[in-house]
Amino acid sequence: MIPLLIKDVMKCCFCGKSALKGGTPTTVPGTGIAHQECYKKHLIDERVFKTLNLRHLQDSELSELSDLVQMEKNARNPAAGEIDLWD
Repeated sequence: MIPLLIKDVMKCCFCGKSALKGGTPTTVPGTGIAHQECYKKHLIDERVFKTLNLRHLQDSELSELSDLVQMEKNARNPAAGEIDLWD
């Protein structure tokens, strides 16, 4: 039986390289271990913000989300004067 070293087993689930070398390792729930940089790139590629996967939204839901974001931005910056709901 050949002993397995931890560094040989703990590979980044996104790039396949050793998660203990070349970056800061992090645990991705439901997926495994990854470099933080690889995980961030994966989230951007998948268009995920926090736990919201934008690819899974229907067009109407995406439009509603856009309106809500614009309203929140306006509410946080009342000094801007005129409220703009649609850019």
